Amino acid sequence: MSNTIVNIIDREDPLPLYLFIREMRHDGDRVMFVSAKGDADRIPFFVNLMKLDKKLVDSIVMNRKSDELSYELICRTVIGHLDPNQHYLVNLAGGSRYMTLAVQRSFARFNADFYYTKTRENVIVNTIYNDSIYDDDDVVIPIKHRMTVGELLAVNGLTNDANSPSRSPIRSVEYTLSFFKKFISKTLPASDYDAITQLRLHYRSRHRAMKIKALATTGLSDRPRVDHLEAMLAHLHFAPQNADELSPAEVDYITGGWFEEYVYNIIKERVKPDDISIGVHISHKGTAHNNELDVVYSKNNQLFVIECKTGVDSNRMFNEIVYKVCALREVLLGTTSKSYIFSLIRDNDGRLRQVARLMGVGLYDYSNIVEGVPFS
Repeated sequence: MSNTIVNIIDREDPLPLYLFIREMRHDGDRVMFVSAKGDADRIPFFVNLMKLDKKLVDSIVMNRKSDELSYELICRTVIGHLDPNQHYLVNLAGGSRYMTLAVQRSFARFNADFYYTKTRENVIVNTIYNDSIYDDDDVVIPIKHRMTVGELLAVNGLTNDANSPSRSPIRSVEYTLSFFKKFISKTLPASDYDAITQLRLHYRSRHRAMKIKALATTGLSDRPRVDHLEAMLAHLHFAPQNADELSPAEVDYITGGWFEEYVYNIIKERVKPDDISIGVHISHKGTAHNNELDVVYSKNNQLFVIECKTGVDSNRMFNEIVYKVCALREVLLGTTSKSYIFSLIRDNDGRLRQVARLMGVGLYDYSNIVEGVPFS
């Protein structure tokens, strides 16, 4: 006998719905969505995202926004769509608490099993709602599926390139470690740091490969030359893929991308994520802006995003970074994601860490990164 997998649409936290369908649905099962009127647009989104057969999808949508304020109206609407000959698997993780209570009461009159998807613990709990609370009959089902970075971003409605081969480091772990050590040891001459700064200010945004000789002697177009460029490349033992030019990716690496790759490497080694990408571009339908995530990884179906900054010039600049990271999480990435800032600034008095913590952002500064990051 086939089942009907039931979920309540929740715009703020779509993960329980997505994972419940992934874990519980089998071939031939129907899928039912229960939705407030204002969230009904999410139903076709999930149908397309999960490639569901539209012939096997049922929807129960409240007729008016005011219906969501009436327990009896919710119950009557839901019951009017149910079939006594069907077996329902109902996920109660979703929607408002008021909606959830009404849905549970409505399905309790039919052949239904009730579940609650707990994404933080990565389990689905099967519960029998009856008068007995002493028979310990709750069943905890571990969630087997592990989401990729691209999958987690897509569930939040974000177009992304996380699965592109270009979202991987361009230099070896060993070389990036040597670059990191040279940078933090301050053994490079001042002219090398000046060259890196000039390269970042004037050439980081270009999209074509640039001849090294031209960069070092005359500059390109109306942009100034980069003094000591060739010496800096020699000191860093940086060998371009094409001997006489720098690609846009190589310019990005020299001017700060190396730190992103360093963070990527230590996360991969110490955290052992399920999936990890670097420099992921994301966009949301209906908005003109694209955003780039420096390092993003998934572990146990949670999304972790790291903003990498080699340095921060002022408290004001740090605050702007924190606000950006916080806004990105709340508006695009979902409230269940976790955000961090990794930077080589020194937060000796802990003030910057406190500012970040108040905004729900973690900070790892020079002392953590150079002396050993306490990852968990």
